[in-house]
Amino acid sequence: MRHFLQISLALAMLISCSGKNSGNSEGNSTKADFVAEKNLVDTMVLVKKDFNKQIISNGKLRAVNKCELKFFTSGEIEKIFVSNGMTVTKGQVIAKLNTQSASIRLEQASQRMDKAELDFADILIGFGYGKDTANVPKDILKVAKVRSGYTSSINDLKLAKLELNNANLRAPFSGKIANLKAKEYEQSSGAICTLIDDSAFEVDFNLLESEISFVKVGQTVKVASFVNPDTFYRGVVTQINPMVDDKGQINILAKVSNSGGKLLEGMNVKVLVENLIKNQLVVPKSAVVMRDNFEVLFRYDGKGKAMWTYVNVVFSNSDSHVVAANPEKNAELNVNDVIITSGNLNLADGSNVEIRKR
Repeated sequence: MRHFLQISLALAMLISCSGKNSGNSEGNSTKADFVAEKNLVDTMVLVKKDFNKQIISNGKLRAVNKCELKFFTSGEIEKIFVSNGMTVTKGQVIAKLNTQSASIRLEQASQRMDKAELDFADILIGFGYGKDTANVPKDILKVAKVRSGYTSSINDLKLAKLELNNANLRAPFSGKIANLKAKEYEQSSGAICTLIDDSAFEVDFNLLESEISFVKVGQTVKVASFVNPDTFYRGVVTQINPMVDDKGQINILAKVSNSGGKLLEGMNVKVLVENLIKNQLVVPKSAVVMRDNFEVLFRYDGKGKAMWTYVNVVFSNSDSHVVAANPEKNAELNVNDVIITSGNLNLADGSNVEIRKR
């Protein structure tokens, strides 16, 4: 009996010790749940600076210099020296007509000119004058030229030379060949090709009438193709059409230099119209997040806490916001406030934060 009591007492003590250890473990676990997690964040000091307000529009490129090249005379195309996409220089021969007929007509015109000169001299001799026409009265000189066919022969010779010269189709300016459809040995009817000066383009785009106050002639714009959206070309506004269309839009032209050679005639592009606004509170777009359908940012209080601040986004461009404190929420936002710019997606008011070390 005594041994049974001793064993029972020992078991009771063992169970009691085990219970105490289990309780401590659960308490430590519960306490750990209340240890606040620290969020790594990036920050910036809020200052007033100039802001590039951007208006984004879509436009289309048009070559500043563009023309369809045609032969001035008809005939058989003997040779084409270019192909689509080829770069040519001013005066370069694009294509050539068969010149046999033109050469014969030039020879005939030269012969008629020689005969007219002889007849002209004979008529002057008949009037009692020699080859020197300086002292011949104007009326007699006119009669001699008409009777001899001298004047018409000069014109015929000029036309024959012009026809032979026009057998060569030349580039009126430097550029690229496009829309070449003509073929050798065909008759030269219609346009042979299109020549495009791709060194510069006009970009044709529209803005809403409410946006027109932000643009003026001479203002800089940025142009990017949808193929290479991160490559921008600098342009300058050249024309603003003083008329609002039925869609409430105003047409604008800007000239843009094709410095990289990647822009093409007829290409659709994105146009950024920038207007500098001075002394604004500017933050990266990443600094502003949405909470309960309100725009907020988080300020760092200097003691490891994130302070929830309601703001209004006044202006935006591709990478930044101009912000102001939301007066309806009695919010405050001041120069030299430390603004959290990243790591803020899951923050709440009073969250523990730690500034990321650089």
